[in-house]
Amino acid sequence: MKNTLLIVLIMAVSAVACKRKDIRGDLKNRRDILESANWKLSSIKDNGGPTSLPACQQDNYYVFTPGGTGRYEEGTNNCLDSTGTGNAPTFTAFKWEMTGDLRNIYFREYGGDPDAVFNWEITNMDYDAMDVTQIVTTSDKIQHKLEMVFRSIPK
Repeated sequence: MKNTLLIVLIMAVSAVACKRKDIRGDLKNRRDILESANWKLSSIKDNGGPTSLPACQQDNYYVFTPGGTGRYEEGTNNCLDSTGTGNAPTFTAFKWEMTGDLRNIYFREYGGDPDAVFNWEITNMDYDAMDVTQIVTTSDKIQHKLEMVFRSIPK
C-alpha cells in the first residue's frame, strides 16, 4: 500500500510539474504574457561577459500594449534629462510585433526614427521572466551578442 501511495504521489507531482512546464513553454501564450506586465531588465551579458547598466537605466522598463505600440519608460533618474531641468520626455515610444512563430519581437520606429529597427530573439519566457538575445553591430563593425533577462513587474 505504501508503494502504491508513493507511486501515485510521484505521478501527481510529475503531472503538476509537467503541466507547469507546458504553461511556461507554451508559445501560443507569448503575446498575452508580453502584454500582461511591464518588463524590467535585471541582467545583461555582452558577448558572454557580464556588463552593467548605467544608473539612469536601472529603474527603466518596457511596456508592450495590445495593437503593437509600446514605450520604454524612464524611471526617476531620467537618462533623457541631461540638463537636469525635468523637462525631458519620460518615455521613448516604439512599435512592436511578434513573428508568426512567436519566437521574436521586432521593434520599429524606436523613438520615432523610421530607420530604428531591431529584433529580440526570445530564448525563454513565462509570466515571471523573459530571456532574449539581440545582435548589435557598432558603427566600427564590431558585433555584440547581448543576452538579456527581464523580470515582469505589475502594471
